[in-house]
Amino acid sequence: MTNSPKNLWWGYIPVIVVTLLGILMTFQAYLEVNSWEEQRNSIAFRDASQDRVLVVQREIEHTLGLIQDIASFFEASPVVGRREFRKFVEPAIKSHPGIKALAWIPRVENGQRETFVANARKSFQPFRILEKDSDGEMVSAGDRPEYLPVLYVQPYKLNREILGLDMAMNPEVFELLRKSEDTGQLQVSHSIPVIDEGVRSSGFMVSMPVYYKTEPDSEIESEIAGAPEQREIKGFALGVFRTGDMVERALESLSPGAIDISYFGESRTGDEELLYSHQSRVRPGATVTEASEHEESGLEFAQTLRLGDRFWKVVCTPVPGRFEPESSSGWIVMTSGFSFTALLTIYVLTLIGHAENVKRLVDKRTSQLRGAVNTLNMEIIERKNAESELQRLNEDLEHRVAIRTSEAERRAKDLEQFAYVTSHDLKAPLRGIANLAQWISDDLQGKINGETQEQLKLLHDRVSRMHELIEGLLEYSRVGRTAISYAEVDVRELLEEIVDSLSPPERLRVEIGDLMPVFKADRLQLSQVFSNLIGNSIKYHGSDTGHIWIKVRESGDRYEFEVSDDGQGIAPEYHEKVFLMFQTLETRDYGSNTGIGLALVKKIVQEQGGDITLDSDTGKGASFRFTWPKRP
Repeated sequence: MTNSPKNLWWGYIPVIVVTLLGILMTFQAYLEVNSWEEQRNSIAFRDASQDRVLVVQREIEHTLGLIQDIASFFEASPVVGRREFRKFVEPAIKSHPGIKALAWIPRVENGQRETFVANARKSFQPFRILEKDSDGEMVSAGDRPEYLPVLYVQPYKLNREILGLDMAMNPEVFELLRKSEDTGQLQVSHSIPVIDEGVRSSGFMVSMPVYYKTEPDSEIESEIAGAPEQREIKGFALGVFRTGDMVERALESLSPGAIDISYFGESRTGDEELLYSHQSRVRPGATVTEASEHEESGLEFAQTLRLGDRFWKVVCTPVPGRFEPESSSGWIVMTSGFSFTALLTIYVLTLIGHAENVKRLVDKRTSQLRGAVNTLNMEIIERKNAESELQRLNEDLEHRVAIRTSEAERRAKDLEQFAYVTSHDLKAPLRGIANLAQWISDDLQGKINGETQEQLKLLHDRVSRMHELIEGLLEYSRVGRTAISYAEVDVRELLEEIVDSLSPPERLRVEIGDLMPVFKADRLQLSQVFSNLIGNSIKYHGSDTGHIWIKVRESGDRYEFEVSDDGQGIAPEYHEKVFLMFQTLETRDYGSNTGIGLALVKKIVQEQGGDITLDSDTGKGASFRFTWPKRP
């Protein structure tokens, strides 16, 4: 009996289906591989770009901090001579090639001009207050109500022409100085041209005001009034920096990454202008230019950097030929897929052409299968015996686990007892040291100088801090080991008690949100969490004036509480550090900060099955959010 043409055609249907499926799956695999390659290159490019933006940001922060250091130096010192100024700024100039000039510009009233010039000539005989005439020549400054002359400048040899120059006559510098005086804060100028040995480059100026010291009472009144402009201005710390040198110094710490970087800033007209372009060192014949356009590319990473009150936009683009997906992987997949499809098609054709052979093979395999079933039955019997042995071993293991658990509980109790005994043995000599320091201070009252008295006070504070550290360690070790007591907790009532006990400054308002829940929880542990978070917001707010908010919202079977403030905030790179043991963001001679509070908070929240996160940035306040189960 022969097959009809229709039956033969239906017999090839599996071949057609297999071929079509193989082609479709090959194309899909080709597209997936290309997409994966593009994603991998995009991630590598973004990570490399973020590294470069981060080091430049750190360099900017260090640069601005240098001007603040100079201002603090003049504010803390009653008199700063030319030699002291040079010694103070010389290390920074040697290590920062991007510094064009560092200068001290005092404010001189017209009636003080002669005295000021006479004093300046004691260290620099040719000194006089100068201004530029209409021809650009340096001449003696005319009479004006006040002057802003450059008294000290370093490096002197490269900037001697501006020594004594009245910056009040330079509109751009005068605008920057007045703005910093009006705000009482560090200010950064727009991009300015910087010329070194005939080479023109881009740069910027940074100014920081310095005020005369006032009496303590007046200083407090000024801070309460919130008006630093009422203080008498002493002068200005001024720095001129080369943008390119600063960027290149920051990028020297990184290996070449095949990334071109362009820096854009806001021009005086409000438009965006290109400040500087860095071409990667891996580019053939790479050069550094001030305003070169980068090649068009599918990849681009942009981020904004802050310079005082100004912002730079950083745009990173890859060097042509880098961070591109490897096309060979896709073609290898496509070639392999088509080859496999062809082989599978041939195999299916072979199966169809040998249907009778398949039938004979089926009979043969059936006979073999019966033998395999018998073998499998024997394996089942052996496996049952193995399961019996495994059950016996499990019972023995459970017995050993019970013994180890009992031993672990005993050791935990011994460890807890050891912690209490050790803390008592540590606190007893600490109390003795504190009492002895107090007795010495009382006995020698009026007989010792202020430095010795300060050292005794520092000793007493160190003992107190050690005592707080021991108490914090004990609290941290108890979390998860002490019995939990659940009771109905009115969260609003609990928060009011905590705020009352912390006694925040009158002008630092603590606002408790609406709809605070009443639910069953461990009141002591919940109180510890809120006390630490609210106490930190008060202690590290940075000002006696501001707001602290406490809010809540429901999130499934949990409550999500939030404690936020409008204080000085925490930089993103420290968000993980603040939850570690003994980690603090400030170093103080006095104070009881042990670095355990937030670590204790995190451990309590996690023991309750919740989690805690931090959302903050420098100068933008901080928000701590933690979840707490609605039911124990």
